[in-house]
Amino acid sequence: MYDANTLKILFRFSQIPINVYSLEWKLTETFTCFFHEPEAFEAKMLEKVKGGLAGKKFFFLSYDLQVPVALCGCRGEEEYYILGPFSYGRTDTFECRNFMRKNKIRECPKCQLEDIFAFVSYLTGEEFQEERRKDILGELLPEKEEAENQELITREELRQIDSFQKNHTYMDEQLLYDHIKEGDVEYLEKQDFYEAPSHPIIIDDLKKNEEYMTVISISLAARAAIEGGLSSAEGFINNDIYLKKLSECKTVFEMDRLRRESQIYFARLVADHKKKSGVNFHVEEIKKNIISKRFTKISIQEIADELGISKEYMQKLFKKYEGISITEYISDIKIETACNMLRYSDRKIQEIAEYLHYGSVSHFSTAFRKKMHQSPKEYRDQNRKTVF
Repeated sequence: MYDANTLKILFRFSQIPINVYSLEWKLTETFTCFFHEPEAFEAKMLEKVKGGLAGKKFFFLSYDLQVPVALCGCRGEEEYYILGPFSYGRTDTFECRNFMRKNKIRECPKCQLEDIFAFVSYLTGEEFQEERRKDILGELLPEKEEAENQELITREELRQIDSFQKNHTYMDEQLLYDHIKEGDVEYLEKQDFYEAPSHPIIIDDLKKNEEYMTVISISLAARAAIEGGLSSAEGFINNDIYLKKLSECKTVFEMDRLRRESQIYFARLVADHKKKSGVNFHVEEIKKNIISKRFTKISIQEIADELGISKEYMQKLFKKYEGISITEYISDIKIETACNMLRYSDRKIQEIAEYLHYGSVSHFSTAFRKKMHQSPKEYRDQNRKTVF
């Protein structure tokens, strides 16, 4: 039988919600800052944990692979315990915040998984670390495979030491990408060409080795820029552009130069974004959302739903910070995209109108003329760049 006073003390120190159920799954006691019935998504997760505890002492359920929020269930002598929801990693990314808003997930206390392990050991009175790891991390490698894997690691470590090769540390890497995330172009431009985080030669083909490393470096720079405020669409399209440039590199030196160029370029994009950006989080998320959906039929109501705010409040907020309505901003973004397609692609005007979800060519032409003071054809004739 559990000790209510002890659980109360554990909750006060950890802030991890604890719900106690009878063996018939009747809620008998709860230790939390406030209690309310879970929304549909969390109720579904709770039922999964209940089902997962059938015949088990412990069950760990992460809400989503990209969202480090979880529930944990365990069985005591005469009761079940549900711990959580709690977060065991970063929840301040756009994807995570968006997921939590859409599914109406409550704010969760942060904790280390080791604390959860200790909590479970206390509640169940047993140590079953191996079983817990299997539940959380999946099935461990069979002993033979694990031994083979360890052999490969040992051999590679010795090979790198014998050939005087050195891999960079996580801190080296984090320092570089933090500067990209902050848009610190000046710092990156001042760095010596060969001061980039070092990496070993993994395969005998030196050119192929550098190509792999450059792919990783460009992709990490793009993701750092997205974390710095760039929209996913802008970050990934520039990532793809640099990967295409990489395919044209013929020497290791060209790859090194491209890697450095991409890092400075992504930092400059972040810096430009920060100069243009307002200070309101919601407005910036609205703009990113619109840019990422410019090739779709955009619904203002859907954007509001995704951000977890009312349509009316969102429209007032956007007008306050940007000086124009959301509808005007959507039109501006679509016309800007149309201009790029007219200049840099061979798509017909009718196709461009369809890509951008205008009801008809005449509707597109009217909107284009209103913004650019000339027809799409006139704009193309004056600005066409034949690079395709």
